[in-house]
Amino acid sequence: MSKLILPDPTRRLILRGAAGGALAGLAAACRVPETSASNYQRFDTDPFTLGVASGEPTPEGMVLWTRLAPNPFEPDGGMGESTVDVRWEMAEDEAFTQIVRRGVGRAVPGQGHSVHAEIYGLPAGRTYFYRFHAGEATSPVGRTATAPAFLSGVDRMRVAWVSCAHYEQGFFHAYRNIVEENADLLVHTGDYIYESSWGPQVRRHAVPEPYTIADYRMQHALYRLDPDLQAAASHCPWLVTWDDHEVDNDYAGDVGEEAGVSIADFRKRRLAAYQAYWENMPLRRRSMLERARGEMRIWGESVFGNLAAIYMTDGRQFRTPMACPTESDRGGNMIARDCAERLDPARTYLGNDQEGWLRYNFARSGARWNLVVQPTLFSPFYGTDPETGAANAWSDGWDGYPAARQRMVDLFASRPESNPIVLGGDTHCYWVCDVKQDYEDPASATVASEFVTTAVTSHHTNHDAFAQTASNFGHIKHFDARERGYGLLDLSAERAEITLRTVGEVKRRDGYAPGDQARFVVEAGRPGPQAV
Repeated sequence: MSKLILPDPTRRLILRGAAGGALAGLAAACRVPETSASNYQRFDTDPFTLGVASGEPTPEGMVLWTRLAPNPFEPDGGMGESTVDVRWEMAEDEAFTQIVRRGVGRAVPGQGHSVHAEIYGLPAGRTYFYRFHAGEATSPVGRTATAPAFLSGVDRMRVAWVSCAHYEQGFFHAYRNIVEENADLLVHTGDYIYESSWGPQVRRHAVPEPYTIADYRMQHALYRLDPDLQAAASHCPWLVTWDDHEVDNDYAGDVGEEAGVSIADFRKRRLAAYQAYWENMPLRRRSMLERARGEMRIWGESVFGNLAAIYMTDGRQFRTPMACPTESDRGGNMIARDCAERLDPARTYLGNDQEGWLRYNFARSGARWNLVVQPTLFSPFYGTDPETGAANAWSDGWDGYPAARQRMVDLFASRPESNPIVLGGDTHCYWVCDVKQDYEDPASATVASEFVTTAVTSHHTNHDAFAQTASNFGHIKHFDARERGYGLLDLSAERAEITLRTVGEVKRRDGYAPGDQARFVVEAGRPGPQAV
């Protein structure tokens, strides 16, 4: 058995084994695909300003991404209406002396001049390097890997997960530190970009709040220009889902936050945001926006040998609109726990199709650990109305969908041997929780473990009040909203080790100071986090 995916740089070539020579011979027999003379373009400035990325690893491949943008703050990235052939190549070594795959992708204006090269037929569990060429220009080099063979033995796996990276509110120290941690995989739980400008600002968005495809492309370009984000994107494969700020704060399905905006107008904005998201993330063609239906599939399962299955879920596109909205605000609000609409058993957070997919795949998983990635806090956290003393719930989170949450809990309880772990983000806080069979009964069985990471940069102002309330809930084992950072998950057959990593003062470029806030362990066969 071997450690998953990306080895220490000094040990990269050990994984080649006997297959290395055969692959090198195959590469030598391959010729670089020819590009069309009409699709060749010479660039006066670097077209690869936004860097490179990879994602969705499988045992035989992954998707490689880049986007041509010589002038990234122009609506078309400076590319105009041109169509450009972009060559890509993969190698076993950083010097590209042992090339194993070559190909050509076509960067077209209707897809933001992005390239999504889907790779197949590679050996499982191997590290590779890749780059792109357009005209005479060459991109930075990225590092990626195939997943281990399905249900094959895997000793260890290191997963970093992040959330809520508001560009204006700080520098992306978390992305920088994930590279130094040498994570095998980066999981993004959402709010990868922000559409709105608010809170303490140390740098500024380049465009006003986005509404059109051109707006969202430029917003994505600004984030992709960040050197720390580029480093993390090129370091290892990513798995991604979105929350709300990739489109608009607190939206639900076709319903936006502002009551004065029609569903038809909001839908146009949502479709523009989804298109730009696909163009700027390492996603396969299966996730392309289906304009006829107005939908984009972001959810899916990735399996890493016999060690882990990771379920990326979409908690925005198919959810039932918020319960008990106000006349002026259809987004998240504090609502009464006895609100009849909130308690409706037909309400769904994931949508019926996605719930069915998760039930089916979770039930048949043979992985030691099963990680359910969703955007926010899963476990209950109810507040108290300061005027009436009545218990209330936040309508935008799972507290607004208690029946849907219970269906998830029942799924976890039905397969105790699956060692379920729920990962989340969104709240700009660290949370560590027992997932209870019945949250109303503190003595009920713990059926899963939950870990929520704080924000990469987005700030939180109510630590003291939240901490005092959190102490009233026995299932909440840890809470802290004072620090920014990310989560680090080290998996082995017998245990999951979770570190809540902090990164120092994000409001200063030189404030980088990594450290640990807390550490927990979950033992296989024993659900529930234990402090270390």
